[in-house]
Formats: sequence, C-alpha cells, structure tokens
Amino acid sequence: MAVSFAELLNNSRINDSTPIPDDKIYLVTGQNILGTTGNFVSFTGLPGASKSTMICALIASHVSNGEVLGFKTLTNYDTKNRIALFDTEQSGYDLHRKIKLIKTLSSTTQIWNRFDMFSVVEHEGKTILNLIVTYLKNTPECAVLIIDGLLDIVNGLFNDEKASTKLIRSIRAIAKKFDILIVTVLHLGKKDNMALGHLGSASTRYCQSEMEISKTKEGTYKCIAKKTRSCAGFDDIEYKYNELEKRFTLI
Repeated sequence: MAVSFAELLNNSRINDSTPIPDDKIYLVTGQNILGTTGNFVSFTGLPGASKSTMICALIASHVSNGEVLGFKTLTNYDTKNRIALFDTEQSGYDLHRKIKLIKTLSSTTQIWNRFDMFSVVEHEGKTILNLIVTYLKNTPECAVLIIDGLLDIVNGLFNDEKASTKLIRSIRAIAKKFDILIVTVLHLGKKDNMALGHLGSASTRYCQSEMEISKTKEGTYKCIAKKTRSCAGFDDIEYKYNELEKRFTLI
C-alpha cells in the first residue's frame, strides 16, 4: 500500500522527541571533522594531481590506525571497522602500484584484514552502484567506502543535470541506509579548474566536505579545504615525494 503524503510529512517531522542518531565520525584532519556517517565527502583535482595518493593515504590510515598525510580515518567502532575501495578507472598495473603505495604509507604488508578492494572498470554506472549495494548488504561492518572515480558511474554524462542529480541522491541514500561515509574522487576541468559539469555542481552542493588537491610549481602537492560543512576549515596540507626515502612525506 502506498504511503500518503501526510504520512511522509509526519515521518519527516523533527522535534524534541526525535531520537538523535549516533553520529559516528569517520574522517578528520587534526581536530577538524570532515566526514561522518550518512554523508559523503569529495576529493577533487586535475589529472595527475595525486588524488589517488590521498585515497591510498586514507586507506593506509585505517590499516595502520594512525594519521597519514594529515588525515585520519576513524573506523575503530565495535561493529563498523572496515574500509572498502571501488576503483572505476585504473588498469591492473596501476592497481598493483596503488596496493604497493598503501603498504608503504601504512608501513605494513598486512593490509587486507579490514580492507576490501574491487576493480569495476569494465562495468557501467548502474552495475557499479548495484555491486556497491550488494557489498554493503553482505558487509555490514563497512564504515567507509571510497569510489575512485565518480565520473564513471554517471557514464560520462557529467553535463546531464538529471543523471548527475540522480547519482548524487543515490550516493547520499546509500550512505544513510548503510550507516557509512562515502568518499568520492572527481576530476576538475582543465579550463576553469571547477568540478566537471552538473555532476561537479551537485557534488559540491551536497557533500559534507570538499578537498582540492593540486600540484605546485615546486613539484610538491597541496590539499586545501574548498568546503567544510562540519568544521571551520583547516590549514593547507602540503606533501612531497621523498626520493631518498621512496615515499610521500608531509612538509
């Protein structure tokens, strides 16, 4: 039986008797809250800006239970203690490089105990969303799910307003339903340095936090706060690849 609008309205009412959910904090930098359960955050940047490095840092932070490149993923709750990556872009060779970087950043080879990784490069957007939902149904302990990158799920129709809005709504609904934080990666346009099309606009509007990663003229990488809904922002995070140590380090 269909739910009436009166029932929907009543179910949407907020007052003093409304239970406050346990708002789990899943992503921070220092004392700044960037990502909590039921939300999504976005990392943006031009191609080659080291976005994948930051994603590896988030995973390494979870694996090592420590801060990596200025960020920390807090997934050490009793029943929500896994992190997952769905990669829509990279080849097998590049995925193995990503795995190697996660091991380097976390200083351990034992990264699979609480980490799941999937390559979905050959699938269309609708299938990828269904795979994500299937994973979350079967893995209720997942706390943070990373989608690298979001553009492939909208099947390249980043300037289709209806398709872009529908995708962002789906991302938000999945995050809320499964009590997780979703982290997305989105390319910037080379001409205007803005997130691509209607998809970028919808992402910026509805995300909890947006961080932009760029490569400086000096060859370092910088992560800045473009939008932070749950904190006042944070100081720029700058890091570089240390040739001597063969790893990324903060400056």
